[in-house]
Amino acid sequence: MTLHVTYLGHSGFTVETDTKVLVFDYYQDDQQVVRSYAQGNKPFWFFVTHWHNDHFNRHIADFAQQTEAYIINKDVPFRQAEQDKLHTLDVYDTIHVGETIITQFGSTDEGGSFLVKTDGVSIFHAGDLNWWHWEGDTAENNENAKRMYAAELEKLDGLTVDVAFFPVDARLDYAREWGVTAFLKHVKVTQCLVPMHYFGAPWTPSRAFTDQYPQQHLWIPIHSGDSTNV
Repeated sequence: MTLHVTYLGHSGFTVETDTKVLVFDYYQDDQQVVRSYAQGNKPFWFFVTHWHNDHFNRHIADFAQQTEAYIINKDVPFRQAEQDKLHTLDVYDTIHVGETIITQFGSTDEGGSFLVKTDGVSIFHAGDLNWWHWEGDTAENNENAKRMYAAELEKLDGLTVDVAFFPVDARLDYAREWGVTAFLKHVKVTQCLVPMHYFGAPWTPSRAFTDQYPQQHLWIPIHSGDSTNV
């Protein structure tokens, strides 16, 4: 099945399947992609990995009429939905909503990350799960960040997904690729890896990355509204 993926900005994406439109970490949508989808017939499924304002916008409630499910990390202050549509998850919870299976994995910041299996495909959105190694931070803090990330990757070990959205934050400088490189040692991404959470220039993979993962298909969105089929 072909998925139509559109970049909303930052860590926000829509993924159109045969039967639904999945909306991940909507907080801005300069090109009004979601509003355009609202004119169609496919129901929305909103996913919110955590409460940070670059991942969560209360205006997802504006689309309640078109929305079949809101899948929300339990710490996100969002209750503006009908109870039968609202699903709040703790980290490592798995729920079934019709034929769709959703597991919330962990994060190394707030909230969690989502694995979604629906319409015969599997999609992983990392939220703020990453190896957050900050130049200038203390050695102790950076060692704790490394340890936290390794622990979360162990829980994902052996996973295979069709599409994965993963942070490659420019602020991390020389450590920008550490997280995604380690992620791919544990998780096989069969169709497309999509970087996000740039906070700066879009990612240009290094020679070291492409040498290590020469067969990994990438789609690197630049502007809000960019889209591709995978």
